[in-house]
Amino acid sequence: MARVTKKEKMFVAVVSILIAVIQLATFVANALFFRSPLIFTSDQLLFLALILAIFPPSIVNYLDMRWRMSVDKNIPEFLRELSEAGRTGVTLTRALDLASKRRYGPLSSELKRVVSKLSWGANFEETLKSFADRVETRLARRTAILLTEVNRSGGDIREVLEVISKHMRELQTIEEERRSELRTYVGIVYVAFFIFLFIDYVLLKTFFARIEDMKTAVTEGGGMFSMQELDVKTVTSIMFHMSVIQGIFGGLVAGKMGEGALGAGMKHCLLMIVIAFLAFTFIM
Repeated sequence: MARVTKKEKMFVAVVSILIAVIQLATFVANALFFRSPLIFTSDQLLFLALILAIFPPSIVNYLDMRWRMSVDKNIPEFLRELSEAGRTGVTLTRALDLASKRRYGPLSSELKRVVSKLSWGANFEETLKSFADRVETRLARRTAILLTEVNRSGGDIREVLEVISKHMRELQTIEEERRSELRTYVGIVYVAFFIFLFIDYVLLKTFFARIEDMKTAVTEGGGMFSMQELDVKTVTSIMFHMSVIQGIFGGLVAGKMGEGALGAGMKHCLLMIVIAFLAFTFIM
């Protein structure tokens, strides 16, 4: 499980968006000047551009979120082990060294980096602050602040660390309950999206399809049809664009409600626009 830095996420996002923009610019230039035949339709090209812009950042963000969650999951266990090491009366720095040799998933490499800096004479508070800035989670920041205060106060660290470990577990429990409760609202976003697709399907297969049949029958009979400018293909294209917009903004809302970050909604955006594309390609 790899750590993804802000610069790496920004680089992936910029490159993905740039490739998507180049694809759209190529399509526009061909439509205006070259007019060469294309394999894909305009809607399919729009879909491919969105996939290129959203898919790589969503994957990178998903990996980063998994890394952060794995670090947070192991922090209470790390504090408990730190408390056990403190039973022998060793200093907090030595207790950190002993605890860093345990297996805490991706947290272990961060702890080894902390111990390595301390062994080279780095300031304890600055090292923990650097750890919190790298991990960038609320639990890591609280842990760094609490360990800094423990180091300042001195004395018997075992009892203090046990209380901190219990406090961190309670925070994790609260966070898991929050996510569990908000998962319902994420489901509501998906339900609203599928209802939107269902309404599009009903309109296209009943209302607009009948109007198209009436127009064809009247035209073949030699009469005039008052809505000759109505084109079902154009209406279908507009509805597809609306579904894509619904999927993008619905996905961002789902990510914000479910995981507390808009970036976490990229995977929801990707899933919804893929569903919309498949629905309009094979069903509508």
